[in-house]
Amino acid sequence: MAPKQPRTKAKSPLEAMGMRILAGSNKEKVIALGQLTEDLLDELGYFDFRARLSTTALAIDLKARHRSGSHRLHCHGRTAPHEIRVDELRRVHRRYVQERRRDKKLAGVFFAPSGFQQTAKSWFSRLDPAIRGDYHLFGFDKISALLRRAKLVSSPEQIVHAIEARIMADLGAQSLVFVAGRFYWVFLAPAKKGTAYAVFDAYGSPVSRRVAQAIKRVDSSLKGKRFLDLQAREKILLALAESGQKNLESLWRETKEPLNDLREVMQGLLYEGFLVTEPGGQPRWRFDRYSIKPEFTVFLSLARQFLDGPQRFKFLRSNFAVQMLVAGLVQHLEGRFRVKFSEEDRSWLPKFLAVSPSALSHALFAPTDYFLSAWQELESRLLPSQEKERLRSLHLGKLYSDLLLRYASDLQDGRFEEMLRHKGVRGHLYRVTAKAASAEDLFFSMKGDSYLTLTGLAAAGTLAPKVPGPAAASNGDIALSNGKALMHMQEFDYAVELFDRAIKDMKDPKKLLEAWHSKGTCLLHQKRHSAAISCFNEALRYDGIYKEAWLYKAACLKELGDSNGAIRCAKRALEIDPAYDEARDFLRSI
Repeated sequence: MAPKQPRTKAKSPLEAMGMRILAGSNKEKVIALGQLTEDLLDELGYFDFRARLSTTALAIDLKARHRSGSHRLHCHGRTAPHEIRVDELRRVHRRYVQERRRDKKLAGVFFAPSGFQQTAKSWFSRLDPAIRGDYHLFGFDKISALLRRAKLVSSPEQIVHAIEARIMADLGAQSLVFVAGRFYWVFLAPAKKGTAYAVFDAYGSPVSRRVAQAIKRVDSSLKGKRFLDLQAREKILLALAESGQKNLESLWRETKEPLNDLREVMQGLLYEGFLVTEPGGQPRWRFDRYSIKPEFTVFLSLARQFLDGPQRFKFLRSNFAVQMLVAGLVQHLEGRFRVKFSEEDRSWLPKFLAVSPSALSHALFAPTDYFLSAWQELESRLLPSQEKERLRSLHLGKLYSDLLLRYASDLQDGRFEEMLRHKGVRGHLYRVTAKAASAEDLFFSMKGDSYLTLTGLAAAGTLAPKVPGPAAASNGDIALSNGKALMHMQEFDYAVELFDRAIKDMKDPKKLLEAWHSKGTCLLHQKRHSAAISCFNEALRYDGIYKEAWLYKAACLKELGDSNGAIRCAKRALEIDPAYDEARDFLRSI
């Protein structure tokens, strides 16, 4: 009996990824390789290209010069169907060494989208530096990094996240393909009948069936494989999330997708475990009623797919999402963060997350290392129970502040108001919740009470009846208050955006003074001293004896090298308030 071989570790999706150039003929492939190589070398600073193409070897030899100097480049590119072997690398490198004898400054590059075999890379790494020279191997990892630098594609990590968010199945082979002057990502995945393939554009959006079929015609590895229509899948899942059970006829009318294509997509969703079905008549394939499986794991998969995309608000206000939030969100978050929420937190947290897709996405999928390590440290320390509880609250405050930042970003989306109307939330009440981070406290608390109700399902799109109460705060007041909270959390970019909005919307001189000074303070922290001085000048226009603005202006002038100006401004602050110790200390420091 032959001895058992050690089991090799399966490659991760990123490790298994490669790159291919597709075209209808070898000549077109080599021309495309030349185009790609010149684009990459241009990104590296080379020009004056002189290329020689070989259609039989599917290779290109190219010479170029660098813009910053006179040194030359010897470049070889190969679009082989396999990883480059050690004998092929030796041959090409030998030609470089011969040319380098005539030009000691000659650099060399081997571009291989298919990558290099491990034996070839090992041989190259063992070369004596004097023999290796200024020679570099560019496999998939370095080529994709160059393409990202040139903003031609997204990172492989982002693309893998995009496909894993859409398919509940193990991924097979995956690759970046260059075809007809464009980049696409092609993934294989197991399906009910054989293997299916999915195609994304360069930045991670699913492509249409027409584009995918055009790629299949020039990619022999896709022969006999079924197209996974992710655009149609998204339409179907959103329709079922919104209205529950539907048969194929109803989905056909709603999605406007061909009936046969829909039937194929539905079979794939059933196979992957997204859907359940109930008999609805004959023929079954046409009249069976489909619905999304009411499980929290399925919700998590759909949330990963939709919450960061263009349909995030539509998904979050769907019946399915609301039911899952009510049924399992708190328990899931307690398990993720290893914490037991208070009754008050259990009351407001799901209501708060129910209207903010960005905040919910962060709560569900952000790394939890910080919190888990904090809890472990707390448990290991000998502290009174009250002190432990206080420290837990502080750590939870960080989570809540992170959620508020995402909530604030959703506030700027025009669809946010529609979300609130759908849930029957009164505008002035949600704004109170948005102000929950106080400007005085770094760790803030939020109290939801009945502000955000999940009972708006019965009357989607209707406003709750008006009730007597205090007048709503203006948009400018809200922006100023939230901006100050973000400033105290050191989220200066977000804070500056809100101060700009407050300045635009407000007319009260006292509040404008506060907004300009707060904006200047953020810019000072960001070391944008000239811009900060302009803000402090604006603040002083509203109140010429505002001592803090004079002192902060002095700090900016000092950083810009204007010591005399800094001294004048600090002295002015001290004239306004002779007991202003900060100004006195500043003058001593100059």
